[in-house]
Amino acid sequence: MSEKTLRVGVVGGGMFFDDIIGPALHDFQRGGFAGALGSIGLSHFAPQTADIRIQFAAIGTRSRDKGTADFIRSTFLDEFPDADLTSHYGDTVWREMIAQRQLDVLVVAGPDDMHHTAILDALAAGLHVITEKPMCLHTTEADEIVAAAEQAGRIVAVDMHKRYDPFIRDMMTNSLPAYNRIHRIRAVLEEPLAVATETFQWVERSNPFAYVGCHWLDVIAHYMDVKPRALYATGERMLLENWDRYRYEVALLSGQNPDDAKRHDAIHAWDALNVNVTYDNGMRGDYNNTWINPADFEGAVNQELEIYGVLGRGFVDQQDRGFREAVTGAGSHTRNPAFGGRIRHMGMHSELYGYGKASLAAGLLAIARVQFLGAASAELAGTYPDAASQRTITMIIEAATRVAELNYQYFLEREVAPVTAAFTDDCITILDPFGPAEGTILYQRDK
Repeated sequence: MSEKTLRVGVVGGGMFFDDIIGPALHDFQRGGFAGALGSIGLSHFAPQTADIRIQFAAIGTRSRDKGTADFIRSTFLDEFPDADLTSHYGDTVWREMIAQRQLDVLVVAGPDDMHHTAILDALAAGLHVITEKPMCLHTTEADEIVAAAEQAGRIVAVDMHKRYDPFIRDMMTNSLPAYNRIHRIRAVLEEPLAVATETFQWVERSNPFAYVGCHWLDVIAHYMDVKPRALYATGERMLLENWDRYRYEVALLSGQNPDDAKRHDAIHAWDALNVNVTYDNGMRGDYNNTWINPADFEGAVNQELEIYGVLGRGFVDQQDRGFREAVTGAGSHTRNPAFGGRIRHMGMHSELYGYGKASLAAGLLAIARVQFLGAASAELAGTYPDAASQRTITMIIEAATRVAELNYQYFLEREVAPVTAAFTDDCITILDPFGPAEGTILYQRDK
């Protein structure tokens, strides 16, 4: 075994593991991660990292009844029969994995609201972390993670893969200067209905803005270096709140049996959130996110980013730059191989490519630079989506969630939606005309 080995444990074996994390770990176990560094513009580190082995050492999921972790282990051993990979189960499964498996890296890919605890436990044990987005849902949690990472000298990388989308990256780095002063951004990311009604059981504990809107928040903060100063948010609760009734219509129109639906009762979650942010440079960002896109929509998701400047405008749309195909019996669909495409070598394995894998490689590179190349974690800020960069994103998520809740309540009671939020770098204030005149402090950073 090479002395330069990163033993990786993964918490969560759901949709994103199947699509990106699992296939990427197959590739990294087979040949390391140095070959993926060109996709993040850091290929000059390839010679220094080419001999670093990645060892997938533990997979953990919550319920033993489904046997997901055992299935993942069995599938992985089909290709790597000598791999030292174990499967684990439990509500806090990462603790058993950390205690038993001598891990270097914990990949956190569970529900949005459990990231915080798993990250802190991993840092306390001396591990580095790669976590799925959003990093957390509350700003106090973000503060704890940032402080713990700094104290431990460890990496917390967040899978903000839209930073590495080549179309988005080209517009944000090469085109923006030609647009002159940017005055408006319109961003859309809509997930399919199955995400909220079948795939995730935890949708009532999060919302579509936190789940996918965070991608666009990160892109804007990273490439434009702006901070929020004001926010307005509203949302809809129509389809999911009435899922016990609407599932019949959805199923029948799609030729399915309503009784086969995974969830039969009302789902107390947002259909959509619509968030308007005013930034410190006067720019406005309009963010629209749902997880109820109809099953017959042409793409896996609908995503758009539009940038308006004084002298120009840029627009990136997944369907416009995607791969359209029509298959008899399956209909017409748009695919996005730039995110998670597959190359199948003749008579050999398949290999993942795209910006989903690139984001994981960015996190692994930061970890390797600290673990093996003598870098201090503080030196690497800005070279990957680190915990500190996610603090402002978390502030927006927390404020939007509270403002939308209050506006929804007031709309039901009074048919008005008047609540907003104000930001400083250290504070979130909820401005509610039916509340205290000076506003209500939602968050205040400890001095």
